Amino acid sequence: METFDELKEICRRACHERNACKEGFEAMLLAENTAELMHVWRRWWEDVYESKYADIMTERIATARGRLRREMRQSDVFVNESSERGLVIVCRPDRPIQVGGRAKCYVFGTAADVTATDHAQVYCRESGVRLTLRGYATGRVKAGDCELYDRSLLKGTPDSVELHDQAKFEPTAEPQAAVGNVKM
Repeated sequence: METFDELKEICRRACHERNACKEGFEAMLLAENTAELMHVWRRWWEDVYESKYADIMTERIATARGRLRREMRQSDVFVNESSERGLVIVCRPDRPIQVGGRAKCYVFGTAADVTATDHAQVYCRESGVRLTLRGYATGRVKAGDCELYDRSLLKGTPDSVELHDQAKFEPTAEPQAAVGNVKM
């Protein structure tokens, strides 16, 4: 995928398949360039992440190449790339990903190795993912194997947790997956 038009068509189809909200769909249709479309993504990202739309997009977004990839980076949207800022989308990367600063990282797919530092935020809902949080990084997870250091904070239901230093883990409503696998 190399052009804005290809990306927009994928988004349009994904919105139809999952019955996206009217407001977000209309904003996506009005986008005239990659920067405007990335703004729409960031505006409705929480809805995108929790929906079938994300699964559809991550199948194709990793194929972004050339000019489209550069335009996404200029809009602070990074796919399978380390960053200190913006929105980082991790979908089956071929190398470890590091996020820092105030970046927000969303992990889709398995076999990812993500390290977050500073005040970065990581969101993960997939088993088979390894997350390491350092500094004041935070994580919200529904699955994955997590190691926490320094004053990092993890909330959710990971597959396993290792706590070091003054790191904290707060299990959420479904703690059975993690309670037996917390190491301090």
